[in-house]
This record gives sequence, structure tokens and C-alpha cells, in this order.
Amino acid sequence: MGLFTAPAPGTSFGVQAPILQINQYPEWDVTVALALFFTGLGGMLMAITGLLEVTGKYPGLVKRNSVFAFIFTALALIFFDIHLGNPERGFFAPINAFPQMVHSWMARGIEFVGGLLLFTFIFMALKVVLNSKSVVLNWTFAILGVLAGIFSTTYSGFELSAATGVPFWNNGGLPALFLASGTVGGAAWSYIMSFVGSGEEWIRARRLTAKLLAYSTIAELATWFLFVANVNFINVFDEVGYIYLVTSATFALDLVLLGLGFVVPGIGTLMIWRATKATGGNTLNDFSMAIKVAILVVAVLALVAGFFTRADVLFAGQYAYQLAPLTPFQYTSNQPVPIGSFGWRS
Repeated sequence: MGLFTAPAPGTSFGVQAPILQINQYPEWDVTVALALFFTGLGGMLMAITGLLEVTGKYPGLVKRNSVFAFIFTALALIFFDIHLGNPERGFFAPINAFPQMVHSWMARGIEFVGGLLLFTFIFMALKVVLNSKSVVLNWTFAILGVLAGIFSTTYSGFELSAATGVPFWNNGGLPALFLASGTVGGAAWSYIMSFVGSGEEWIRARRLTAKLLAYSTIAELATWFLFVANVNFINVFDEVGYIYLVTSATFALDLVLLGLGFVVPGIGTLMIWRATKATGGNTLNDFSMAIKVAILVVAVLALVAGFFTRADVLFAGQYAYQLAPLTPFQYTSNQPVPIGSFGWRS
């Protein structure tokens, strides 16, 4: 048995709880935060792109986004492999995970992200390489990409709520937070992709993605509140996690950046609405160059906020619980499974 002590910031007490002592294994670090970030970014970018494909109004933006949806999803798996240190087992993980899906959190997450990588690759190939004109093929993989993107992004929140143990156990606010944060990232990247371009399609794309960025930041701020409100003081684990999170500088910066993500695109959208109303809706107005650049800067900052969201939750839960779960890529047959583990024995 081992004795772990985690002092709560600003208090004279700490957590002293005997837990199973496990052999040395890597704790979750910034590589896992990056993997979670790229899962959400790639997933919700694909979801947004798939819906844009169905509208048929933004072919140029769909092509650009499809490339980066695949790249971001691939980066998510690469960062997971970097952390796990066993790429060979990571490569075969979707096959090994399939029979474990009934009882393993991680197995389901692996299948969702693996499916997302497959569908983003096929969709990118259809739009960019083959320049497919088949509505049936394009819509089929667009919709599959939408579903895989939403599921993988949301499920990464379920995984993390189970993985970090008592403080965030079964916190329904966490999957909602990750879904909202992923939407912010997808909208921000879509705006970045539409920044360069002239003509009706690109004007409409900038207006749409700026509006989506403003609305999705409201959703993320609301789900941050929902998540933090559910990290209550049932026991000392929760209190340590709560205090660590709300006193973190990156948490405060995250909220500030999200506030900018609402205010700047929101003001730009209101200015467009007033200009359109003044002309009776007969002209297609674009943002002024100053507003376009301001929203571009805010979009980049929104991506930074997306990383902070994952990192803050990951580190706060791990700090409070003092236990990183074993992963399915590690050999555990001769070791006890730690409290909060959600993988399977190899």
C-alpha cells in the first residue's frame, strides 16, 4: 500500500488516502492534453465540414477543411502513441479494442477515434484527390464523419471523467464541455480557412463561421459553469480538484479568451446585420478588413483556449486524485488494476 498526500492550495490540510501501489508507469502529461485537444478539434471540424457539405453552398471551404480534419485526427493518434511509447500496440488497438467495447471506456473511445480517422481520410480523398461529384458518396461519408466527430469528441469527455477518478467521476458536464469546446475549435479553424478568399461563397463562409464562433463560445462558457458546479465538495478529493482548477492561471485565461471569442465576432455580426438591414437585405455585405483581422486573431486565441480546457481538466483531476490510470497499451497482467482504471488486461 502507498500513502499519497496532495495538499489543497491555500489550506493547511491535504488528502491522505491509502491506495493501491502500482509499479512505475507514466502519468498523463501534456502529450495527452494535446491528444485530447486534437481529438476535439479534428472531430468537430469534421462535423462542421460534413454539415457544410450537405448544404452544398461552401465547396471551397469543405475542401480546405477536409484536409485539416484528417491532419488533426492523425495528430491526436500520434500524440497518444508518443505518450504511450508503444506505437506497434497502438496501431493494432482498434482490432484489439473491438471485443472489449462492452465493458471498457477506452475501447469505445479507440473505436470512435479510429472511425473518425478512417472517415476523414475517405472524405478528404473524395473531395480533394478524386474531386468526386457523386452526391451519394459525398453525403454518405460526410454524415459518417459528422457522427464520428461528435461521438469521438463527446466520448473523450466521458473517458476523462472516468479516468481522473473521484473529482470528476460521472460528471455529465465534462462531455458537454468538450463538445462545446470542440465546436469552438472547429468554428475558429473554419474561419481561419475562409479568411483568404473573395466572392460570394467566401463572404458567406466568413459570416457563418464568425457567427458560429460567437454562439459556440457562449455554449462553452455555460458548460464550464455546469462542469465546475458539478465538481462539488462531496469529499476532500473533490475540494482539492475544485480549488486547484478555479485558482489556475490558465483557467482564468481560458475564460478571458472565450469571452473575446464571443465579443469580437458578435460585434462584427451585429455590424453586418445593421448594414444589411439598411440596404433592405439586397446586398451581401462583408466584414471590414479591421474586423476580419480582429476575428482572425480571436479565432487563433480560441484554439489556444481549447488546449487550456483539456489541460486544466486533466491536470486538476490528476493532481487531486494522485493517480493516473493504466492504459490499454501497457502490459498489466502482473499488476493490480488501479482505482479508477478503465482499460483492460492485456
